[in-house]
This record gives sequence, structure tokens and C-alpha cells, in this order.
Amino acid sequence: MRHLIEILLAIVATIVVLLLIGLFLPGGGHGHVERSIIIERPPSHVFDVLNSFKRFNEWSPWAKKDLAASYTFEGPESGQGAVMTYAANKEVGSGRFEIIESTPTSIIKMIQRPTDGRTATVTFDVGTSDLGVKVTWTYDVELGGNPIERIKGKYLDSSIGGDYQYGLMRLKALIESSAYARDYSDITITPQDLVPGPALKLAGLVEVYSSTDFPDLNAGVADTMKKLTAFVDRNKLIVTGPAQVSVTMKERYRLAYYVVLPVDRTDVPMKDEIEATQSLGGQVLFAEHVGERRKSNVTFEKLQAYANIHGMPFDPMAKAIEEFLPDREAPKAADAADAAPAADAAAASTDAAAGTDPAAVPEPVMIEVTRVYLPLGLPVAPAVDPMAAPAAGAAPTEAAPVEPAPAPTGG
Repeated sequence: MRHLIEILLAIVATIVVLLLIGLFLPGGGHGHVERSIIIERPPSHVFDVLNSFKRFNEWSPWAKKDLAASYTFEGPESGQGAVMTYAANKEVGSGRFEIIESTPTSIIKMIQRPTDGRTATVTFDVGTSDLGVKVTWTYDVELGGNPIERIKGKYLDSSIGGDYQYGLMRLKALIESSAYARDYSDITITPQDLVPGPALKLAGLVEVYSSTDFPDLNAGVADTMKKLTAFVDRNKLIVTGPAQVSVTMKERYRLAYYVVLPVDRTDVPMKDEIEATQSLGGQVLFAEHVGERRKSNVTFEKLQAYANIHGMPFDPMAKAIEEFLPDREAPKAADAADAAPAADAAAASTDAAAGTDPAAVPEPVMIEVTRVYLPLGLPVAPAVDPMAAPAAGAAPTEAAPVEPAPAPTGG
């Protein structure tokens, strides 16, 4: 009996000691996990993937631990207020993530509220380094006064730190695997759903024959527009929107394109290679390209990168659709704008002394403006009629041999 009492006292003493250690453990009231990785892509790409739950399971370290887990989403698609609720197996658990702070290309902060567990703060810090974008993923939780929880908190890093590192590696692979790497943070990209309508279509070709010349798309489109406008006037049609231009071939000495001009109707006889068609319709992304029109492909590549990062499917073979907007006055540099009033006053004084007209000011510098569209959605393969005759020149297909049915076995 005496030995049993001694054993019980030893057990009680051990428990008391452990409780005291947990209670007075330095820093034991707070759990912290932190992992970092370098991603060789623009900060806008990294931030936009993390600032939304849309692609969460494409990089999450827990997604493959329960393929049958369910996810529901609330609030905006991205940024502050976006919510994801998850319900999974015992290993992953269930709970709720909510973005509570979002600073573009800088920081995303979330609150994680597990169904069985303590509320924690999850932070993604997006910074730059010489090697690329440094992403730091941190997890912070207050453990309270429970000595057992405080002791477990000391081992928190070793228990889930590996998951965090694995998740960052998957995030890096997801973002860097894309061929669309343009930084789109310097332009405003807008999604829109366009309604197609009747339109006229006319193809054009610009050719040059000198090594010092380049095909002039503006001149070619202007010539094509004259033909379309003449057709519209002859048939008393009404133009209902700006012309849409798409370059179909771009070589050193040749440039092929077509122009689509929206009109009110196309129930007139078509002639002079003009065709009836539909204007651009469906879901699109668009942005303005300000500068030389021949470099608008840069803006188109930014639209492709944006669509790819945001999980918007598009046809990689699709060409840009462009609208030629009126030229815009080039903005003045800040220093030049501040110095302009003094310079104007001095110039007016000089003009008055010289007897010249002060109203004769230099003409403003104008720059080209192009609205660039990226059609969204994958192309739909045409339906194949199995009874249709093969096209001329196509190799005939042979029917698969029919295997004979096995002989029945009986008794």
C-alpha cells in the first residue's frame, strides 16, 4: 500500500511540476510559426493569388489531405471581407478564414477560426528582394493560461511548420509555371460582358518594299474605314459603335488585319469583299494602351497574365481586339508643370517686348491611345457528325474491329 501511495504522489508531483513549467514558461502564452520563400515573378502576381480564395486549393498544403473536403465562399471575391468556410476530415479540421486587411502588393492578413481550436491570425507579407519577391507566411495564436496549451505551443513550429513550407513551395510552382509573366500593376484592367451585334467586316493588307520602311497599321485601317464608311453611306446604315481591329499577321514587310464596324443591320447585299458578321461579344478584359500603337502587344500580354493569375480561362491562340481611340495630350512632367507658369510669364514679357503674339504657343504633344480587349473563355470544338462524308483529301478512318463475344460456358 505504501508503494502505491508513493507512486501516486510521484505522479501528482510530476503533473504539478509540468503545470508550473507550462504556467511560467517564458513566451509560452503565444504561438508563432513563420516560413519564407522567393518567387521569381512580379509582386502583383503573388499578391493577387494570395488576396483571394479562388485558387487557394491549387497551392494549399492541406488540399490533398482530404480531396472530399467542402468549401463555401462569402463576400467579395478578393480583398477585405472575402470569406472561405471549410469542412474536412479530422486531420485538416473545419473552420473559417476571413481576410481582414489587404494592402496591394504588400500584406494580406486573415483571421482563422477553427471549429475546434483557438482563433489565430494568418499573415502573408509580400516584399521584394534582389532575387525576386519574398513571401513570408506567419501564424500567430494566443494560447491563454492553460499550461498544457502553453507547452504544446512550444512545439507548434515543428508540428505545422513543414506544412507551411510545403504550401509556399506549391505556391511558387503554381505562379512560376505560367508563361505569362508581364507585370500588369501599372494599368487598369476591367472585366466586361459585351453583347454582340450586327457588324461589317473587311480585311486589309499593308506592304512595304524598302528596308527603311515599316508597315503602317494606322494608314491601312484608315483606308479600310473609308471603304466601310462609303458602304454604310450607300446603304443608309447607322454605325453603332467604334471599329474593332485585329492584326492577323505581322511580318517585317507585311501586316494583315481586319476591321469590324458595328452597324444597326446587315440585311443589305454585301459587295467589295465586305462581309456581314457580329461585333465582339461575351466576357472580356480590356485596358487602355497609351503610347505607340505598334507596341500594344505589351498591354495584351499584361491582360493575358492578369487572366491567368486570376484563373480566367482564355484561348492562348486568340488575337487582340483593338479600338483606336482619339489621340490624347501627353502629360507634362511634375517639374515641368511647376515651372510652366513662370516660363509662360517670362515668355509673355519677352513677346510683348518683341512685339510678337503671346498666343502663339507650341502645340501640345499628342500620343496614341488604344483600347485593347482579351476575349475570355476557351474555344468550343465544332461538333463532328459521325455520318458526314470525310473531307476531300482526308484519310478514311477504319472502323475498329469487333471482338467476337466469348462462348458461353455452361454446365
